[in-house]
Amino acid sequence: MRYSREWAFNKVKQHWIKAVGAVFLLFLLSVIFGTTVQRVFFIIVFIALGSMSTFYFNYVQVPIKFELIKLFTIMTGAVYGVVPALIVGISSVILGKVLISRIDERLFISVSIMAVVAILSALFVTPETIAVSGLILAGLYNVVVFTMSMLMGGDLLWNIPYEGSDFAINFVLFTSVAPVLVLIL
Repeated sequence: MRYSREWAFNKVKQHWIKAVGAVFLLFLLSVIFGTTVQRVFFIIVFIALGSMSTFYFNYVQVPIKFELIKLFTIMTGAVYGVVPALIVGISSVILGKVLISRIDERLFISVSIMAVVAILSALFVTPETIAVSGLILAGLYNVVVFTMSMLMGGDLLWNIPYEGSDFAINFVLFTSVAPVLVLIL
């Protein structure tokens, strides 16, 4: 399908009320929470992208873990503080579990560990140290989750590549993406 000026005009004409409503909602949320529209926008985007980043679990059953929840939670804590980080982390974990239909006994553990990461990121991570301190927090998260999974009867041959790949992916995210993304927050 070829996109034209007419096609774009028709899409805007068709969805302008939704766009105005979304902008109004962003403005309203920023007023209610006493913050900027930009901050509310990024929190909403981080929750949406973080929770959707786990959606592939519905289709692929390999011991490779890719998710953006830790990155977005730690960045939010470093830049915006503890309450926004808790909102991003907890909401993303819960929505992500709902999207992949894994509401089980591990949900409370995931939410609890992510809440601790959110609090620690707000206390100890700064935009200047996001690469190193963010990676340390992500690594601590992996160690705790690995330990809890093994204590709950997890499979060692699954958990090692699963948590190892998550740490490797977070290494790339925190050393290359985070330092750039933090500049626009």
